[in-house]
Amino acid sequence: MSDAEHWAPDAKTLLWCFGRADEHRVMPAIRDDVRRRAAGLEPGSDAYWLLVSEAAVEAVLYDLLERAKAEGTVFHQPPSG
Repeated sequence: MSDAEHWAPDAKTLLWCFGRADEHRVMPAIRDDVRRRAAGLEPGSDAYWLLVSEAAVEAVLYDLLERAKAEGTVFHQPPSG
């Protein structure tokens, strides 16, 4: 993406994300994902914490996506047929 095409989220969108993020909603998804994928990783190792970080980011983003849908955000639907 060139500088002319640069996109930046507006402050209202970012504040919406902060207001909707909920650690109680994402905690089970993070816990389950880490349990499922952490076999063979040493707790406390860089690889383990990278996995925890990845699981947390994914869980939060997917949760915000679902919140946005629930509040009426319409995402592009591929044409049927």
